[in-house]
Amino acid sequence: MGHQISRRTLFRTASGLAVAGALGPALTACAGGTGAGTTSDKLTMTWWGSDERHAAYKKALAYFQQKNPKTKIQETYSGYDGYFNKFNTQIAGGSTPDLLQMDTALVAQYARKGVLAPLDEYVGKSLDLTGFSRTLLAAGTVDGKLYGVPSGIGTNQLTVNRSGLQKLGLKFPDAEWTWADLRKIALDVHKKSGGKLFGVDDGGGGTLNAFEIFAREHGQNLFSDDGKKLGFTPDTLQAWWEYWAEMRKANASPAAAVTSAAHNDLTKNGVVIGKTLFTFDIGVYGAGGSITGATLDFLPTPQGDWSGAREGNFLNGGVLLSATRSSKRVADSVKIMSFFAQDPTAIKDMQLLRGIPPTEKARGLISAGLDDTDKRDMANADYISQRVAKATNALPAPPPPPAAATQIWDLLFQSNLAIAFGRTTIKAQLGKFFDQAEQILSA
Repeated sequence: MGHQISRRTLFRTASGLAVAGALGPALTACAGGTGAGTTSDKLTMTWWGSDERHAAYKKALAYFQQKNPKTKIQETYSGYDGYFNKFNTQIAGGSTPDLLQMDTALVAQYARKGVLAPLDEYVGKSLDLTGFSRTLLAAGTVDGKLYGVPSGIGTNQLTVNRSGLQKLGLKFPDAEWTWADLRKIALDVHKKSGGKLFGVDDGGGGTLNAFEIFAREHGQNLFSDDGKKLGFTPDTLQAWWEYWAEMRKANASPAAAVTSAAHNDLTKNGVVIGKTLFTFDIGVYGAGGSITGATLDFLPTPQGDWSGAREGNFLNGGVLLSATRSSKRVADSVKIMSFFAQDPTAIKDMQLLRGIPPTEKARGLISAGLDDTDKRDMANADYISQRVAKATNALPAPPPPPAAATQIWDLLFQSNLAIAFGRTTIKAQLGKFFDQAEQILSA
């Protein structure tokens, strides 16, 4: 089971981003269940996830209640779809849960609306965050205050068909590789396979997470701090699109039809259908396990190979645990957050079901029980986290994405596709992209 969570995945989750944008007076009151606004003697906690995640949470919480018999927990859980719609309904009805699993892409919007409780007064006291890096805690920090405790290390990476490389007699790339190295091995894949395979999926528009790293290597973020403008320049996007145009022309990446078919459909991803050996789409090995029988491995997004290139990688927090400001049980919720962060039993129960564990201690506790692919996945995340921590030329963690981020991703994808199909030129599309993006972000 793989459990990396990328910002691209978060951007693509339109349901969560759309409902977050609806926060405010437009929410109408409605009947709610047991929550922070009621007189229940139980602490209410809610989360989303798979059946495996549900079972792990329930097992860990049963142990917590055994150790803390005065704290009774009422658990509710579901899939992601509709999760934040329900939360918004609870906000409107005054029945929010005390403790909830929060999306890193949405935490800023809820925090700034006063829905979430700041946690800073508890840190170092009842909230033990020993081993959490400052860069990781930034995923739950909004305007200088902590509103969510990260569950794990989320990184941007490539998923690689390692067995496919071996069959072609090609060496697995070094983790310190560059965009030039990706171009070379992608070309080698096409040549060695007799033209049957392409090296890497077209990243020109379909991989916002990869472009985000590329932009940060140029010293730019995707969005301005307030989310009202793009944070990157036309020159950076032009360089990105030109790179992928050259990759398509050289058959290092597949033609536009393959890219178009795979849009929002992992079953048609290049690695899954056996057309490519590298993909930026980490969902190929995601929370539901692998959807290909190939032996998979993982690599950081390539580094910039130009003068002055910066470290582009950063860490996001997997998912977060947050308390609601209206709750009368914030102190108890904080104890549960600390329990999941530090207790060996809870860490072992959760394994990788909330992401790669956030501390070296936690990763060490679960490493022995992982299969080989999970070990490679965790090792790559650990490598990236250490590299980011040591980097002296990295930008701070990017600001939380605005609600319109998913629309920007779609615009990027469709723009690149229009270029790939030959319907427009890079120069012509640049102007259209920035004009349309400005309209989207200012709406």
